[in-house]
Amino acid sequence: MKRLIAAALAAVIVATSAPAVSNAATATVLNASISTQEAEATSIAKGETTTVTDENGTTESVTLTDGSLTVSAVKSTSKKVSIAGTVNGYAVTKIKSSAFKNCKKATTIDLTDCALTSLSKNQFKGAKNLKTVKINATKLTAKSINKKALKGFKGKKIVLTCTSKKQFLKLIAKLHKSAGNNVKYVFKKA
Repeated sequence: MKRLIAAALAAVIVATSAPAVSNAATATVLNASISTQEAEATSIAKGETTTVTDENGTTESVTLTDGSLTVSAVKSTSKKVSIAGTVNGYAVTKIKSSAFKNCKKATTIDLTDCALTSLSKNQFKGAKNLKTVKINATKLTAKSINKKALKGFKGKKIVLTCTSKKQFLKLIAKLHKSAGNNVKYVFKKA
């Protein structure tokens, strides 16, 4: 919630002080901090990577591709890491392999705001203290999940928000092939 308030505040500040961007392939990404009430706008062109820092100190490297964002790296010292679903109106739909390797203290990774369309290989590798992952799987299909998606996952629980129990069962059948036998899958209705 604080992230949304900070982004809205930053958008108002940027909108009133910065000239409008006319190029549709360019997005404005905001770096906002609730504690300092400062906002800095950075333009990002299609294919270019920039960083976004939230009020909890989590830094995300994002790339604009085909109207959506891909998270390539996340760095955080928090125990709970939450990725925003949108940045300036662009949806986060993909997360690259080993993106969470710099989240060594994280016990929970929350991706419920993101409408992920695929899962890469080694998705959570390097997050060695990770116990729980929450994923919005409403746009995932078994075909869009890499067969090594959970390789290196040391956690115990994956919560999947799905449109139906049938979708949930198809997804866990694919995920189970790359995860350990001790992983518990939890269904949450979208």
